[in-house]
Amino acid sequence: MNDAVIEAHWLRCTLGDRQVLRDVSLRVGAGETLGLVGRNGAGKTTLLRCLLGLAFPQGGEARVFGESATDMSPRAKARLGYVAQNADLPAMHTGEQLLALIAEWQPRWDAVWAAQLVERLAVPLQTRTEKMSAGELQLLALVLALGHRPDLLVLDEPVAALDPVVRRAVAAILAELQAERGTSIVFSTHILSDLERLATHVAVLEDGVLGLQREVDALKQDVVLCRIERQTPLPSMLQCAGVLSWRLSGHGAANALVDTTQLPLEHLRDEFGAAIKARRVNMEEFVVEYLR
Repeated sequence: MNDAVIEAHWLRCTLGDRQVLRDVSLRVGAGETLGLVGRNGAGKTTLLRCLLGLAFPQGGEARVFGESATDMSPRAKARLGYVAQNADLPAMHTGEQLLALIAEWQPRWDAVWAAQLVERLAVPLQTRTEKMSAGELQLLALVLALGHRPDLLVLDEPVAALDPVVRRAVAAILAELQAERGTSIVFSTHILSDLERLATHVAVLEDGVLGLQREVDALKQDVVLCRIERQTPLPSMLQCAGVLSWRLSGHGAANALVDTTQLPLEHLRDEFGAAIKARRVNMEEFVVEYLR
């Protein structure tokens, strides 16, 4: 049985003369929360848009609920919620008017749940969108995306304009939705504390290449940050199975992220004849070291 909510195979996308996605393949299972991280310009927004059929790759395929992302049925679309990086909502409308418009065409709209979200997030429904702050627009966009209790929620930097208190409120709502309904969530973020709080899986995008997709608990158990020291110089770069990142930090010294399921530390110690100190890392440390 295939319980994948999203599947992508060998996605390639070029914008102008720049290759934005390079043969990206990933999978999101039912009930999983995938946190997508990477530097600015890594291709995160393009990837999310390709996964939803909002952008058309030059190669490869994305499927949502088993259907082609570029040719989804109305039934599949009704199961989706999406918040773009910039909440580009129609002008000259109040939040209340936009909620009413969505309720008319969304067959799964839950007015009671939407009202609860509005209250919890203090969304100013009587204000017209052109007079809302960036944070207020983001909160309204979240309510519009969540009001039908979607089976799949895709969020592109959903809380970038929100203060820490409101971010925690949003995180609590997402956790509730997943626990109560089993909603699958895919979100991109630069706020690594949100990754730690929400994600069951993490994917790292580097210059259009998916460098890693891993279950968070397994990553925190298996990956360690090593300090490697010896009297003679170490190589400036190291590419071998199990070494996720390698950074020189002085004469004969380096820091490395090591996947111990692929490269036991004693093998690394024997290879370099070096002293090794290793410790597990949290998600923030992992991402910073991996992308450094």
